[in-house]
Amino acid sequence: MSNSGTTTVVVTGIGALTPLGMDVMSTWQHLVAGAEAQAPITLFDVSGCRCQSGAQAELPDFAEVNARRLRRWSRATRLAVPAFREALATAGLLDADGRSRFPQLTLSVSTTGGAMALGERYVRGLLAGRRGPGRVFEVAHYQAHRQILDLQDQFGFRGPIAIIANACASGANAIGHGADLIRSGRAELVVTGGYEPLTELIYVGFDCLQAMSADKCRPFDTARTGLMLGEAAAFLVLESEHHARERGANILGVVAGYGHSTDVHHLTQPHPGGAPLVAAIRRALDQAQLTPGDIGYLNAHGTGTLLNDASECAAFAEVFGNSAPLRLSSTKAAIGHTLGAAGAAEAVFALQVLRTGELPPNLNVRQAEPAVAARLVTRGERGHSLQATISVNLGFGGSNTALILTRYEDYASKRPPAHRHSSEGRKPPPMAVCGVGMVVPEREPRGMASLAGREWPVRRVDLNRPELARWQNEPRLRRASGLTVFMLAAAQQAVGAAGGVNPATLGIVAAFHTGVLVPTGRFYQGVVKHGQRFASPNVFPETVFNSPTSHLAAVLGVVGPSYTVVADDTAWVSALNVAATWLANGLVENVLVVSGEELDPMALDAYAAVRWLRRGGAFVPAEGAGAVVLRRARAGDPVRIVALAEGLTHHSKVQARAAAEDLFAQFPGVRNVCRTATGTLWEHLETELHARHGFAAPLEWTDCGGAFVASAAWYTAWGVRQVRATKRDLLVPIWGHSEQFSASLLAGPSL
Repeated sequence: MSNSGTTTVVVTGIGALTPLGMDVMSTWQHLVAGAEAQAPITLFDVSGCRCQSGAQAELPDFAEVNARRLRRWSRATRLAVPAFREALATAGLLDADGRSRFPQLTLSVSTTGGAMALGERYVRGLLAGRRGPGRVFEVAHYQAHRQILDLQDQFGFRGPIAIIANACASGANAIGHGADLIRSGRAELVVTGGYEPLTELIYVGFDCLQAMSADKCRPFDTARTGLMLGEAAAFLVLESEHHARERGANILGVVAGYGHSTDVHHLTQPHPGGAPLVAAIRRALDQAQLTPGDIGYLNAHGTGTLLNDASECAAFAEVFGNSAPLRLSSTKAAIGHTLGAAGAAEAVFALQVLRTGELPPNLNVRQAEPAVAARLVTRGERGHSLQATISVNLGFGGSNTALILTRYEDYASKRPPAHRHSSEGRKPPPMAVCGVGMVVPEREPRGMASLAGREWPVRRVDLNRPELARWQNEPRLRRASGLTVFMLAAAQQAVGAAGGVNPATLGIVAAFHTGVLVPTGRFYQGVVKHGQRFASPNVFPETVFNSPTSHLAAVLGVVGPSYTVVADDTAWVSALNVAATWLANGLVENVLVVSGEELDPMALDAYAAVRWLRRGGAFVPAEGAGAVVLRRARAGDPVRIVALAEGLTHHSKVQARAAAEDLFAQFPGVRNVCRTATGTLWEHLETELHARHGFAAPLEWTDCGGAFVASAAWYTAWGVRQVRATKRDLLVPIWGHSEQFSASLLAGPSL
């Protein structure tokens, strides 16, 4: 079914900052020498934890950065900037002033916590009764898309942003999605990778699960006792081969294959037989047109936990047997488990094996697991004539990934010319909207007390409604927050309306802004109030961004690809873009795109801090969910999504007007538009632009309050119904509250 192998995706730039070094070369030299970065944690207090060590990174002094700008950078941004700069520099994409040579770059990046330390500081301040201007900064800068906007600002570009939060597999997913964008024709060049700082919430969470070792991280040792957390950033520049050769870039390697599957066995425990990982590896091999025997080195996920390593051993035995000349190691004993950055850093390591012939050793093994004992890399080993390597990752929520990298010279010599053409002009076909679903809040606002004790009007969803109450008896959902229930109900509506959707060929893309607020608030407030040693192991797994996505996949029986995309309201359009890419590449037959938001008292204080709740009552916080089911369009489909526009960044009202003008220019002749800026900073600008462009009287849907990405989904679902009724095209712009502007164009029946 897949046609995703028709464009060769090459790597032209790499960059990394890890606990072993501030760039790729220093990290690599220490890694292959067998160094390890374990040391006491000093970034935050860990006195109440069972474990008290990890792998912290040293940051540069940023002497070249304006002092005012540097003060506004979180630790997450400070990790990301040097690695991003190195990747652009090695790809030849920086000018003499250190700015991007291209004014627009497409980004596919990953993280699991973003600048969560700012969010932690915000919550601690609220609980301590502190007020002041610092609250606004913490609210505005802790979210993941803020760090990406910092990168755009520092290096002088804008463009589409996809932030994938699939827990520990996020980095590999971000690289795989970047390659998919190029193969589908949606981009010729993508900067991809991940970043992750150490934060108290995540550290305490893994500690309370007793998943961390109080001694050493010992991947694939029979007496292993757990993982070590670390922090890092790593980025790669991917291009179509045609684009790279046209600009004379130095090609470092090829992303030859990408496989992704969803493990619905358990939220935090992998399938004991490794079947989902087997599926991901085989899909990557199939896309790369390679056999298991072609792989010379495997960078394993290798966390050093009992269940993960056993599952991986079973999967490797199933795929590679005992005869393939495969060398294998986990690098997490050296730099720690870097979560959202792990897949990106480890892909860089797998590429470095091909480039240098050196192999990173598997450290701290005293008695190796018999299934992999003969394959574990020891200090000083070199690979001989390696043509392909593979990096695999497993994440909370069941995300399994496999990336295959090859030497460019070997890959190009085996591919016919058709595989080396430009993807320009080969745009994805329109998507048919087969079904929609919505869970909206009660019509009348009611009071809700913030964490600081002030009551504000909000619009909530009644979980006792029959269509929602029935899901709360689902065993998988017994600890899930209302957000998962909202999303599942909306998803079931959409899937039911689509009819005949096969779970075996269905993918899921979930989009969030605030995401899993309720469990996150419960977990961290418990840590602050009662101490780290009393943190709840039952609540922590539900704080992970992709936990609702995992629950949806388990209930719906989806074992194929599933992504969790995070940002502001425009994450909805990013999710639609992912769906378009999957359908264009033939990875699935249908895609469920679903979003949801839930309210929590600590969020109300955040909205008040940025004055959304003080602007004449126009903004009323809300919760709920929305969903659509999509497939490739066919003649006669009543509603299609025929175009997407995203990545229009702005930092002022003047720039916002220019961004909107740029967006509207992409849709000449469209006269029907949905009003979506109601109650936001952009409402007056939207009215002005509608009049200037001669749009028909804006179509308005009964407002359900401000629910960010859920609101964006509601506008699309409502727009679908309007197009069905009127047979007229409809533009649905999405004004992101944090300096992004995106849109989708809905069209009536095709000719």
